[in-house]
Amino acid sequence: MKNSGFYLLALWLITQSILTLTTLHFPYEKIVLAAVALCAGLSLLLYMLKTKIGEIGLLLLSIWLILCSSQFLLHFTFPYIDTTIAILGITAGFFLIIRK
Repeated sequence: MKNSGFYLLALWLITQSILTLTTLHFPYEKIVLAAVALCAGLSLLLYMLKTKIGEIGLLLLSIWLILCSSQFLLHFTFPYIDTTIAILGITAGFFLIIRK
């Protein structure tokens, strides 16, 4: 489960970066990329809930992926969602760097 989450995350990161750096685009790319990010986030979250929740950075990353993708796919919103997502991303990155 963890590996599939990481594979989906890697696929999302590579595709997002290539599309940003080049002029390549495909129909429904935003929906497809949001769906891949949502699947990666859910897969990582399920892994974290199934095992011990010892990796806080991975847990925060999965929540960040779910929030970002559901904001686009489901038009999910609440006050200060952009600030919340930014702080969550910074915190997740910090914990991933220090391996907690």
